[in-house]
Amino acid sequence: MSRSGDQQRSKDSGLPDFSSGGPANDGDLPSFGDEAQAVTLGEPSERAVRRTRVTMLAVIGGAVVVLAVIALVLSQTVFRSVLEDPPPTAYQTGPRSAEGQSEYVPDPEDPDIAPPPPIFTQAPTTECTVPGNTAPQQPSAPDRVRGGGLEYTNPEGWGDGWSARALPYLTEIGAESRLVEGFWYSVVNLGRVSFPEEEGGFPGLEPAAVAIFQCYATTSGVIETFGENPDVTDYRSEATTVDGTAAWIVQATYHFEDSAQLETSSASVVTSIVVDTPEGPSALASDVAADQPDHAQNLEDIIASLDVVE
Repeated sequence: MSRSGDQQRSKDSGLPDFSSGGPANDGDLPSFGDEAQAVTLGEPSERAVRRTRVTMLAVIGGAVVVLAVIALVLSQTVFRSVLEDPPPTAYQTGPRSAEGQSEYVPDPEDPDIAPPPPIFTQAPTTECTVPGNTAPQQPSAPDRVRGGGLEYTNPEGWGDGWSARALPYLTEIGAESRLVEGFWYSVVNLGRVSFPEEEGGFPGLEPAAVAIFQCYATTSGVIETFGENPDVTDYRSEATTVDGTAAWIVQATYHFEDSAQLETSSASVVTSIVVDTPEGPSALASDVAADQPDHAQNLEDIIASLDVVE
């Protein structure tokens, strides 16, 4: 077909003519070959900003809620089981050896566990010289016992007519007693203190009281009943006064090692008191049944009734 014929048909049909390469008419399609134009975006609207903010807050709030729920679950399960579980049980280990450990040494200041001081030994630290018995210079009243420069009141139950005998470092002896059982008596002696010049004479209230205590416990027949290794308790050695006069007391309770000889008593309280009486020192020396309440009380009453009679 000829070219002109095609153009004619195109006009007749009203369609645009694409056969020519010239510019399009007003009704033609746009050309995309032209240079593209740049587009600039505007600022987000207030509504969009609010929507974004709400979304973020919702996400954060949801996360907080989730964490709170997780913490609550853990506190009711894992943490509670840990807190409520009992502590681990310690099981006994194997035998232990003392090898390499230091030896325990009792505290000498603790009277509950420390051994008695050296003065409460069975071996006296002096010669225990016996000067010989001499009767008191003045007789005692019916209810009183006198020896040296001291006198005491006899408690009820005492007055068995104890015969005073020679005792270490005592003269002018007066004494009384109360029966415990069989051959055993509670005895309280009084006398004038006499230390020979060969031993240095009177050593003072405290050393004299210690010497008389030790000698009385070992030479007056007491030790034979106490046994070789009696327990010693309630010991003391301290300054005191008698009837307003300076004195020193040494006292201890001896628990018998073997009390097979006695049925009602197994302990004795031994006492020595040296008093600075005007005519020279005088002393009390005694042993009284410690586990007989009446006898123990009698000793306290005797000591309380001591008078200086010079």
